[in-house]
Amino acid sequence: MISSCDISSSLRSLGVNKGDICLFHSSFKSLGPMDGGAESVIRGFESVLGADGTLVAPTLCQRDFINSYKTWHLDKPSDVGYLTEYFRKLPGVCRSDQATHSVAARGRLAYELTYEHTARGPRACPFGGYAFCDSSPWMKMYLLNAKVVFIGVSMRYHTMKHLIEGMYVEELLSKSGEKEDALRGKLRKFGIEDGIWPFYDSVVMQGDLETLGLVKKACCGEAELLCVEACPSSDEALKFLRKNPSRYISDKNTLAWISKAISGGV
Repeated sequence: MISSCDISSSLRSLGVNKGDICLFHSSFKSLGPMDGGAESVIRGFESVLGADGTLVAPTLCQRDFINSYKTWHLDKPSDVGYLTEYFRKLPGVCRSDQATHSVAARGRLAYELTYEHTARGPRACPFGGYAFCDSSPWMKMYLLNAKVVFIGVSMRYHTMKHLIEGMYVEELLSKSGEKEDALRGKLRKFGIEDGIWPFYDSVVMQGDLETLGLVKKACCGEAELLCVEACPSSDEALKFLRKNPSRYISDKNTLAWISKAISGGV
C-alpha cells in the first residue's frame, strides 16, 4: 500500500519544496493501492508544500462541454479526475469562477490565484476570451512559476498549453500588421469547429522539453510522476513553436495562417 509519506518522498525528488505553488494533473487509479485513499494523496502534497505553499487542481467541466457557459455554477462538479473533485470539496478550498477552465486551490495564495478569473482580458482562445486571460489562474501560475505535477498521465493533459497557444497567437497577430482584424476573425470560436488555432502536440513537446532537462521524473507506487516548472517550460515551448511550428501542429490551414501572419498577412 502506498502512503502519504511515499507521495511526499516522490514530490521532493521532483523538486517540489515548501512554499511552492503546485498544480497537479492526475489519474488516481494509476497509483495502485493507496492507504487512506485520496486524502493521503492530498496530505502528501500539503506536507511538502507546508503552510506557505499552495496546492492547485484543475476543475474543468467537460461533459456536455458545448453548453458549459449555460450550465456553469461554482458548485458544478469537476470531471477531470477523481482527485480533482475530491479536492474541490475539501474545507478551505477556493475555486475560480470561469465556465470552462476553472481551478481549485488551497493554501497561502489560494484566494489570490482564484480571485477574478475573468477580470482582465480577453486573450484569444477557442474556449472563450477569459479562460486564459491575464487575470486567470493559469497566467498567474505562469508568472509565479508554479510547479506542475502529472500523476500517472503525460503532458497531453497539460492544460496550461492553451495559455501557451494563446500567447503564440498574440505574437502572430502582432506581426500581421494591418491585417490583424482580418486574421483575428479567422480564429476558432467556442462551439464552432471551423477556424484557425495552433493546437500543438503536447506529447511531442514533452519529448523536446525532456531533451532540455526540463521534465523531472519519479515513480510512486505503480505510477510515473512528471514535474515541470511553469515559466521556463512554457517559454521553451514558445521557442519551439516559433522555430518549427509544423513539428507540433498538424492542421494545414493553421500552418498556412501562421506563415502568412509571420510574413505580415495577405
